[in-house]
Amino acid sequence: MIFRYDGSYAGLLTVLQRLFARRETPDDIVRHESEQADLFAEVFPSNTEPELAARLNATIREHLGTETAANLRDAFLSDQPGIEMALYRYLRLGWRVRRELDRHLTDPEVATVHRAAQRTRHEAHRFKGLLRFRETDDGLLYAPFRPAADILAHLAAHFAIRLGDRRWLIHDVRRDLGALYDGRHWAIGALRLETAPTFSAEEDEWQELWRTFFHHIAIPERANPRLQKRFMPMKYWEFLVEKN
Repeated sequence: MIFRYDGSYAGLLTVLQRLFARRETPDDIVRHESEQADLFAEVFPSNTEPELAARLNATIREHLGTETAANLRDAFLSDQPGIEMALYRYLRLGWRVRRELDRHLTDPEVATVHRAAQRTRHEAHRFKGLLRFRETDDGLLYAPFRPAADILAHLAAHFAIRLGDRRWLIHDVRRDLGALYDGRHWAIGALRLETAPTFSAEEDEWQELWRTFFHHIAIPERANPRLQKRFMPMKYWEFLVEKN
């Protein structure tokens, strides 16, 4: 049996809760837009139920621990192909070994989930330093980026503290999602801009000052482009002011 869900974390938790409650074993778990499902396979759509998702999350925290709950969430956010079945097998082992789950480092499913979760956290950590905000003409700070993992919530929680009461919008252009902060609260929703943002009169001056500073602190004799690309891959350069 193949189970199809809406692509959200709550949707996946709903599927997992139903599977474990009914003691069913899926052949696959796919997102609604996925083309993975076999044309002749029996596909069961699963409606998202926040109550079921919350119940499973609470059970995981109580019986497996907060570390397991965090690994499950961050591995899901990695957007790695096939991560849903890896998470199913990870939890299936968890119900057997309980709080020992994340100590089974040699188990292939545990290792897969840990790698995916670490990938998400590593990228979130990188973008906390690489995200570039630009002031629009109405005073909003706008920061577009194109992450591999779905790290918008990680960054929103960080910058809500980091930037105080400034209003900002972080735009995940890969997924057409945005995190908007009004100075007190932030929320995530679909975002597709019809026109490019208009920036304030001072923004170009600040960008030029930043480029000048960046180039002046560089030591030409110690330039090592290969090493630079190793620590800051070119895929992150698209929205860097100093690289444009």
